Amino acid sequence: MIRRSILAAAIAAFCSSGAQAADFSATYFFGDSLSDAGSFSAFLPAGTGRFTTNPGPVWAEDLAAALGTRAVPALAGGTNFAQGGARVTLQPGVPDTNLLTANATPIADQIAAYLTVAGHARSNALYSVWGGANDLFRAIDSTTPESADPVGYLLTTAGQTVAAVSELKVAGARYILVPTLPDVGTTPFGNSLGPVGAAGVTQLSSLYNQAVFGGLAAARVQVIPLDIFSLLNEAIASPAQFGFVNVTLPACGATQALLCTQADLIAPGADQTFLFADGVHPTTGAHRIIADYALSVLRAPGAISQLAESPAHTREMLMTTIADQAALGLWSRTQPGFGAWASLGASHLKQASSDSVPGADGNPYDVTVGIDTHLSANTVVGAAFGAGSLDADFSGDAGSYRQDERTLALYAGYRSGPLRATVVAAAGDIDFDTRRAATLGPARRVMKGDTSGTNRSLGAEASYDLSEGVVRHGPLLGVDWQQVRVEGFRERGNASTTMEFDSQQRDSLVGRIGYQLRYEQGRCQPYARIAFNHEFADQDRDVRANLVTLPDNGFALPAFAAERNYGTATVGVAAKLSPTVSANVALTGRFAPDDVSWYGLQAGIQIGF
Repeated sequence: MIRRSILAAAIAAFCSSGAQAADFSATYFFGDSLSDAGSFSAFLPAGTGRFTTNPGPVWAEDLAAALGTRAVPALAGGTNFAQGGARVTLQPGVPDTNLLTANATPIADQIAAYLTVAGHARSNALYSVWGGANDLFRAIDSTTPESADPVGYLLTTAGQTVAAVSELKVAGARYILVPTLPDVGTTPFGNSLGPVGAAGVTQLSSLYNQAVFGGLAAARVQVIPLDIFSLLNEAIASPAQFGFVNVTLPACGATQALLCTQADLIAPGADQTFLFADGVHPTTGAHRIIADYALSVLRAPGAISQLAESPAHTREMLMTTIADQAALGLWSRTQPGFGAWASLGASHLKQASSDSVPGADGNPYDVTVGIDTHLSANTVVGAAFGAGSLDADFSGDAGSYRQDERTLALYAGYRSGPLRATVVAAAGDIDFDTRRAATLGPARRVMKGDTSGTNRSLGAEASYDLSEGVVRHGPLLGVDWQQVRVEGFRERGNASTTMEFDSQQRDSLVGRIGYQLRYEQGRCQPYARIAFNHEFADQDRDVRANLVTLPDNGFALPAFAAERNYGTATVGVAAKLSPTVSANVALTGRFAPDDVSWYGLQAGIQIGF
């Protein structure tokens, strides 16, 4: 009955899975009891139905909630097709003594039923395929035919898992989570087999994982792996770090997780302080850690993408500073000769977060010095050196990074009658120190790394005064090109959360049109400008990454992408302090929309020779 119902469930899931207010349009789960969100609840007593410490959620529900989607069982009209007891391709399910699990729809059939109705996978949805545990149980059960050749059977099953995942990929899925099989040998069930038996089950768990992920890599099927094998072993090795007081006994005692309620717990709060609900299934607290781990892996590439984003905005501030100094020199020094200047800046930069891409928030500081010469009363050329730093925090307590940049620039300014123009070319190198954090239940783990990068830019702006006299105003046009490159790097350590990131490049070509106004009388010149900016370069880019424990299974996820249209405004004042000394102060900001917002104060001084 359950197997026949899965096609009807797929129809309901397809009809109900409209776009969500999230980065992933929906979440789909295929698997066994580890992902089952209550497929059998309608056939069981109230308050039971999940293979954990009921009524707590499983990891699929926790992850979906964090991403702004849902993981309602497909049999109830949702997008979670996982069923407890499901094997990869065969029946009966495990255990075959339970009518519900014995008739569980195999994982490959869950996927096939979904695709039969949907016709194709959704490219912006997140999929999860997690199975193999029940096939392992069949392989080690001496009463089953699979136990005659457990290694051969598990290798065949691993190949079938690869084929099922490949079917989703061919159908159009871009983002597929594939968790590893846990180390079943370290579970209470595994320990009950004795040291030799537990070691054998651990070996079979590892064999299956190697075959699945080796097969996916060989077939060039890109998935997002989750190393649950290592994660749970880390929790067993250091339980206190994860908030556990017991990692060997079942929290539900002799009661199976499917029927376990709070009344069955062998200790108060065991649903959070024990790792296992029964012989093999995680507690609610353990499921929370698995979901947190999945979320940290999904968000990591987006967080690291901010390393290529923030230099584009700090460079924009620097280009404005240099252009203002060129304009100041043309206004305050009208005789040929040399000049020198210095500028200090303090800013605030915020890049907004989304469900799967952490934002970044920090305060850039910079100091810039320059030297120039007047080729004539109308033309100035010069060079500048800038040094800046940024300490930024990722949103959601996801860590932080430091950016240190050194920049060399050449510039020119021209002023003749109503026409003014500046050109700035700059190149710099950047050092990054990263402290990416993963929250795992009550634990917080920090992965440190460092890398370097470069930033090249070229900008030009021209304005034309429509009026003469004390108040001058008119249109302005400008264009800025940038290319930020961040080298790939590997975080230190070898934990399940440690990752490696490929190099990335962020290109920008911004055109702007605006209006400028200044008041020229006496020794002071207040000025203001406002502009509409449009990004012409394609901002859709991915960041590639891999877990260091699964180096051959790299994946790509979207980087932070700013809106193409935004506004900028500057207000400032320039002053002639003496015949050879001048200064300026300016406040510049970016606004509308608020996906990226920055504002900064610059103060500079010039001396003519």
